[in-house]
Amino acid sequence: MYVSMAHILRHAAENHYAVIAANALNMEMARGIISAADETGSPLIIIIGPGAMANHATPELMAPMIRTLAEGTSSPIALCLDHGKDINNVARVLYNRYSSVMIDTSTLPMEENIAYTKRVVDLCHPLGVGVEGELGHVGQAANNDGQDDSLFTRPEDAARFARETGVDCLAVAIGTAHGKYPKGFVPKINFDLLREIKAATNNMPIALHGGSGSGDENILKAVEAGINKINLATDLQEASRIAFTEKSNAGAGYLECIQAAEQGCKKLLMHWMNLAGCCGRAADFKMPYRFDTLQGDIKNTVKGE
Repeated sequence: MYVSMAHILRHAAENHYAVIAANALNMEMARGIISAADETGSPLIIIIGPGAMANHATPELMAPMIRTLAEGTSSPIALCLDHGKDINNVARVLYNRYSSVMIDTSTLPMEENIAYTKRVVDLCHPLGVGVEGELGHVGQAANNDGQDDSLFTRPEDAARFARETGVDCLAVAIGTAHGKYPKGFVPKINFDLLREIKAATNNMPIALHGGSGSGDENILKAVEAGINKINLATDLQEASRIAFTEKSNAGAGYLECIQAAEQGCKKLLMHWMNLAGCCGRAADFKMPYRFDTLQGDIKNTVKGE
């Protein structure tokens, strides 16, 4: 079923687990990750950012396909703009019926970040679209940004940001970074800071960006400390690439190669879903509507009842 990210993450926060926000760049990745959600009974968030939208797969192509796939499973599936930078990004995905938006104006001064994020919330919430904001700044692994604690989120700022913007989820900077870490490097996550942020925001859903390459132990500890959304892109892309390459090197044709890429992506995501603790949680969700709820109050309007 196709739902808002807010619906999924409220349940995750209340029940102390995390949901994977998995990147999909094409049909094979979308099918692989939704298949993983269906087979494990897991909620899922699919993320597509402005870069992919501009350079590879537009919302006009991806959104209808993902909605169709989502409506074929009882697992709750959300489609979220990842790191939208301006209102134009937001408007485009709303027009194409994304169910969720992540607006990232974290490089702006605090006051401007709050004001811009609130503008997006005010636009999205009346449409039933969930919104994630970012405070602190999750930079790039190649620049070693994840270890620059001057970019980290402060608990008192997080409390104010959550209160004044009305976001459904908050992305925080606590030691991870986007992209591929140098070989052998494992980020050092500040779990104490995460717990302080969680307490300051009254257990609101908290997102960890830059999940790829963080290591299983870090992910398990992050979920225990209060993370409810884990963004995963680089590792999924790499799993797809490796599976495709291995099949190609063995002399397989293109169809077999892309099928292998889909399965490679799916297999890795199932491992991450297990780490996040979301397997089986789809059973807790109900369809957002049923036929009888769409009929109106028939019993009180039909004569003779």
